[in-house]
Amino acid sequence: MDPISRISALDGIRGLSVLVVVIYHAWPSALPGGWIGVSVFFTLSGFLITQIVDRDHKFTRASMASFWGGRARRLLPAVLATITATVIVIAIADQDILRDVSEEGLAATLYVHNWWSLSETGGYWEIFNSDPRPFAHLWSLSIEEQVYLFWPLLVVVFGLRKALMAGGVVIAIGLSLWWGNADAYFSTPFRFAEVFVGALLAYLVKNYSDFKVPGPLAGIAAGGLLWGVFVLGESDPFVTKGALLLIGVASMIITGYALRETKANLFVGCTPLVWLGKRSYAIYLFHWPFLELLDTSPLVAVALTLVTAEISHHVLEWPIRSGKKITKPLFTLGLVSAGSALALVVVIFLAPRPASQEQISEAVAAVLVETTTTTSLLEESPLASPAPEEYLTTSSLLEIKPLENNLETQKSVYISANPKVAIMGDSIAQNLGPALDGWVDVIGGEIGTYGFALCSPVFTEENYESFTITLWDQKNPHAFGQPCRRSITPEYDLVLVFDHASVFFDHTNIETGEKYVFPTTLELIAEPYRDLVEQTKLADAPLVFFTAPQTEDRPDCLILGERRPYRENLEIYNAFITEIANSEDHVFVFDTALKVESDPERYPRPDCVHFEAFDIYSGAINFVADFIFPNIILDGP
Repeated sequence: MDPISRISALDGIRGLSVLVVVIYHAWPSALPGGWIGVSVFFTLSGFLITQIVDRDHKFTRASMASFWGGRARRLLPAVLATITATVIVIAIADQDILRDVSEEGLAATLYVHNWWSLSETGGYWEIFNSDPRPFAHLWSLSIEEQVYLFWPLLVVVFGLRKALMAGGVVIAIGLSLWWGNADAYFSTPFRFAEVFVGALLAYLVKNYSDFKVPGPLAGIAAGGLLWGVFVLGESDPFVTKGALLLIGVASMIITGYALRETKANLFVGCTPLVWLGKRSYAIYLFHWPFLELLDTSPLVAVALTLVTAEISHHVLEWPIRSGKKITKPLFTLGLVSAGSALALVVVIFLAPRPASQEQISEAVAAVLVETTTTTSLLEESPLASPAPEEYLTTSSLLEIKPLENNLETQKSVYISANPKVAIMGDSIAQNLGPALDGWVDVIGGEIGTYGFALCSPVFTEENYESFTITLWDQKNPHAFGQPCRRSITPEYDLVLVFDHASVFFDHTNIETGEKYVFPTTLELIAEPYRDLVEQTKLADAPLVFFTAPQTEDRPDCLILGERRPYRENLEIYNAFITEIANSEDHVFVFDTALKVESDPERYPRPDCVHFEAFDIYSGAINFVADFIFPNIILDGP
């Protein structure tokens, strides 16, 4: 069998892989493990590229230029077109994110997107934040390109056998550095294991003419992958503790079986899957920007993806890949890439810049100096609505005893000079972070811990490994690699809690599979909150909660991707934190919800949830100036 001849079953595997990836991104609850399709791509690439290099290339300048030129013809036109078109659309439609999108596009153009994501965005889980990231999926192409650079050199210099040994060393290093860490998802040495098993298959096919994968073994491998696609969320700790290796092995087995021209391959070799497979690269490139940027049904985005991929296949990709007009593809397309990168640098330089931390601090200082009133907002706003009677039983979870409402008797919180402040919460707290930094700069002191996107109150040091969060938008459940909120120790002088988005989260117990939907989620929140109350009491640190404002009643308001009636949930949560404050002298609730709801121009929330944060006239600064500065008073050393 010609090792590089086209086998329809391999195209079918590609088609099936991209299909589950697209379904996963468009309808995550349908296929929680659809991300496995990318892993299968890695293994297929390892097999095919190793065959090509081992058979047709020697270590000469012309030979390697020919190989890399072929890769350039195959990969660069479509990805450069995707990046260029997307940046143009963003420049027209939403210049607020143009700089960030262009920076990510530059990282993708230079094929270092995976490492850029780890260093610039805070790690793998940052792709779950609320900001549009139309190039977030290009991390996988960067890993493949990095492999295409170093793996062929190993093969042609040392031979396939010794190259496999060297590759094993790279994998061992990757596993030792990233085992059990969510950032392993972006790590080239770690993910190289999936490419490596494909290369190993190429070695077996080359050296053992009678090599065949038994049908029963292929069935077991297919069953394992099928189970993973329907069950294994990418947040599961098992993923970076062995699952990726098993997925790679299963993909290798299925690929090996597909090399047999048998009737068993009629399914994966069928016309629809082969059609998808031949356009899989374009489909993968285009589907994510459509899903991220179009305010429409995922079905429409997927349909547009298929149409665009078909056009790209006939008009852009195939003519360049098969034509003879580009005589020096490596040089020519490399020059185009360099030009694209330079253009992105210019866009980044000229694009509107978010206000720097220094600018925000200065803006906060200016606003606070102008603030003359010390009237507590608690005199201007009613308290949170009482919880419905059926939910008041939550008090028993906190061992709350009804006391006089301290919100009526103490209107301000007094703290010592140069306080150390803990900011706890989810993305609401994270967006307020720059303005809170400015406030602390003005009063003197430091912030010792910050809020974190998707940081549920449940994710404490004790139980963060036990639960996942179910998101509503485009991702499946996930948990953090480490607790996103820490215990409060005696050196803290003040704790501010912004858990406004907690009602948007459903939780799943990883061990039991039990699901918790709000307001049942309050039972999970109660325990960490009780611990927080006790920790702050021992630290003699005031604990301040802020009521969650209702979502704005706008047609375009989507809460994590869907329109949902959260008003009742927020009322329950606000009553819940008020109960806590009623029982403890050092716990306070600042009832910010009513003023935020009634004055959307002063407290803009573009997505109806998060305060506008990165502008010197932002709602985050106004929030700090109106609600925090007048009501948290320095009371001597």
